[in-house]
Amino acid sequence: MTTTVDDVPTTTGFVVRVNDLAISYTAGRTDVPVVRGVSFDIRPGRALGLVGESGSGKSTVARALLAHLRRGSRIVAGSVEVAGDDVFALSPVDTRALRGGTAALVAQNAGQALTPSMRVGRQLREALESHGLPSGDDRVQELVRRVRLPDPESIVLRYPHQLSGGQQQRIAIAMAIAARPQVLVLDEPTTALDVVTQAAVLELIRDLAVELEMAILLVSHDLGVVSSMADEIAVMRDGVVVEHRPTADLFATPEHAYTRELLAAIPGAALAPAPADGFAESAGSAEPDPAAVAPAPPVVQADGLVIRYARHLPAAVQDVSFTIAPRETLAVVGESGSGKSTLATALAGLIPTESGTFRFAGDGVSGDLAEPVSGRSLDLRRAVQLVFQNADTSLNPRRTVGAAIARPLKLFTGTASAERVGEILTEVGLSPSFAARLPAQLSGGQRQRVGIARALAAGPQLVIADEITTALDVRVQAEILQLLADLQRDKGLSCLFISHDLAVVRGVADRVAVMTGGRIVEIGPTGRVFAGPNHPYTRQLLDATLEPGTTELPDVQDAVATWRDAAGGGWRDLGDGHSIRNWEDA
Repeated sequence: MTTTVDDVPTTTGFVVRVNDLAISYTAGRTDVPVVRGVSFDIRPGRALGLVGESGSGKSTVARALLAHLRRGSRIVAGSVEVAGDDVFALSPVDTRALRGGTAALVAQNAGQALTPSMRVGRQLREALESHGLPSGDDRVQELVRRVRLPDPESIVLRYPHQLSGGQQQRIAIAMAIAARPQVLVLDEPTTALDVVTQAAVLELIRDLAVELEMAILLVSHDLGVVSSMADEIAVMRDGVVVEHRPTADLFATPEHAYTRELLAAIPGAALAPAPADGFAESAGSAEPDPAAVAPAPPVVQADGLVIRYARHLPAAVQDVSFTIAPRETLAVVGESGSGKSTLATALAGLIPTESGTFRFAGDGVSGDLAEPVSGRSLDLRRAVQLVFQNADTSLNPRRTVGAAIARPLKLFTGTASAERVGEILTEVGLSPSFAARLPAQLSGGQRQRVGIARALAAGPQLVIADEITTALDVRVQAEILQLLADLQRDKGLSCLFISHDLAVVRGVADRVAVMTGGRIVEIGPTGRVFAGPNHPYTRQLLDATLEPGTTELPDVQDAVATWRDAAGGGWRDLGDGHSIRNWEDA
């Protein structure tokens, strides 16, 4: 039988107690350990962060708090107690009461967690009804207000696809707190959100935890998120907690070698003012290649681009102009819906432009990028290649790695020998033997390397990298970014790099374009953009960035407009290629 906060035994004061937990899954006749000897406690109103690379066991431990085990798994030793109950000793009725009642989960992708064919108000009502709670319109709208969404009367009538990513995540949080749980499990809750929305959602979670006296277990690979939210951090590797300490102590003096590796892999370290010479410094990078910064005709020239998905819809990209030079990386940053991924998709030829000029002029190849991919020459299609954000969904699960790479090889070069496939795999840091594997047999980082290999198979001159490290833990992210930098240097590639992670951008980009509302509001050399002065939207992004080791959340106003485009339009030239769109106070 589950208990309330007041019923938690006062002798301990803990609402979560995990003691010497060991979990294994069966592979054939063999037990494979995935969690070994994990122990921790969490008090009401406190937060524990679980960090570690993919496959470390952190999500397995987190979901054990709700008595969830993946198929084929079993508890080998230890116990998990929530509100005084051993969750794996509960009856089916009490297990249902535990899930969403005593303990609730907020998953990584709210868009997938919400039912697409059901209005969000109905989904909130079902969350209340499932625990025997009043579910009238007033109660549903109260939940919407509690997660700080405006106009709840309108919100409850919408379907999930009619909400932004941040709004979807707030609805998922509202469903999770509907029954006032004592424990909230957060499994990568802000991975797909831009920095401003992320900070606002985390502030909401923190305030709700205090208000409802919830214990928080936060799983994340983002050390900035964990340091700003968690009172303590447990670092996991290979199913074992290798270090567990108060947050400030762990960042100040990490004791375990693996913890030090994680901290060393953080891109950019911090977003402090850039060096006075205006150039970004990448950790561990060599001296800049003169060829990368020498003036040269651009390979991509965009002037006054307008892109919309349908005639009756507002433009997703409005009056956007930029260039990309040979061997240059131009990063585009902005919030969800800013138009940055639309721009990348149009460059790849997957959606048409409505107006403006969009040209490619590379080494022996030129063409009109306004043409869809079906209307482009084979040479232009070969020259411009896209690496997708989610390698899990962009790779055919039934096709081997070798087949995935051989297909573009055959199309663009006329041959697809096993030897050449092996050479490309070697270039991205994988053994040629990986050609025989299926995507399901690869880690997230390995799948992303295959995605890069597939793009390289065409022999491109420009690579579009659309949020390619978003779902990766910090060590794997650093490895993928280093791989991309090495390939760019060795092959002379240009790159359009789409990201909402400013620390990553600072480490990889030569120049940065900042987008919001479908427009570029600031563009310039990376060091100059990070040093300022800035457009107010850029400053909002920089101020909202969570720096690892900082234990306070930034003060953000994600729904408050403080500026608008100046009536006369135009740009302010700050010199050295750094420009800001004219603006005025709202």
